[in-house]
Amino acid sequence: MTEFFQTLLIPFQYEYMVRAMWVSALIGGTCGFLSSFVTLKGWSLMGDALSHAVVPGVAVAYIFGLPFSLGAFVAGLLAAGAMAFIKAKSRIREDATIGIVFTSFFALGLVLISMNRAHVDLKTILYGNILGIAGGDIVQVLIISGVTLLVLGLKWKDLMLFCFDPNQARTLGLKANLLHVTLLALLAATAVAALQAVGAILVVAMLVTPGATAYLLTDRFGKMLWISSGLGVFGSLAGAYGSYFLNGATGGCIVTLHTIIFVLVFIFAPKQGILASRLSVRRKMESATEPAA
Repeated sequence: MTEFFQTLLIPFQYEYMVRAMWVSALIGGTCGFLSSFVTLKGWSLMGDALSHAVVPGVAVAYIFGLPFSLGAFVAGLLAAGAMAFIKAKSRIREDATIGIVFTSFFALGLVLISMNRAHVDLKTILYGNILGIAGGDIVQVLIISGVTLLVLGLKWKDLMLFCFDPNQARTLGLKANLLHVTLLALLAATAVAALQAVGAILVVAMLVTPGATAYLLTDRFGKMLWISSGLGVFGSLAGAYGSYFLNGATGGCIVTLHTIIFVLVFIFAPKQGILASRLSVRRKMESATEPAA
């Protein structure tokens, strides 16, 4: 038994693993907090778009020796602006607009990377490299996470109303356009932070899965924020920890664990799970067939 516990503590003996776990937990908590707004707003595809659209910005930043977060953030804002412009100036549906823009940006990023293979590591961008994260990148993640959590903490009620009903938000005097831009900026910034942990391909899972899981567990948005943040921290920390023993990609382990948690909640959630729904239907049928007294 003692040897078993000693084995479980092995990852904590390595500085790179400890660093990877706490940075992953921070990123997971930030993504989890924002994930509730993404789920309420129905912006899952938008999160996917921005996570892919930052690739050319990262490539340009690496080529010119700039902070990768700066290039990624600028690329994300440009992509969001392009989507808004096309939507405002044409009759193209929003989902088609998002698909066109994010695939175009992603393709541009792949072209830039292929032309500068000596300066840019494609695998790092696509799959993340949390185990080898540098001190400068950690500072960037801390700044992005701190600003995102601060803004969400101060404006969560306004953002909640905007996500639920933009028209009512305008009626109450809130600046819906400013809230829209703020949420897009936070989404782009958080996608940049999560890029270090899971890479561009899996960022959307970090931005959607915790919120979707929490949505199945509660009907109150305030409680949903705490649950999704907690799930984000736990799934990311445990996924990074487990990747040591599985000898697997850290980003893949993190997202896989988040998915497993979602599936379990989807089946066993007390009110909205599959089993609870079937039990509720069965009880209603039995009640309807019972003879009147």
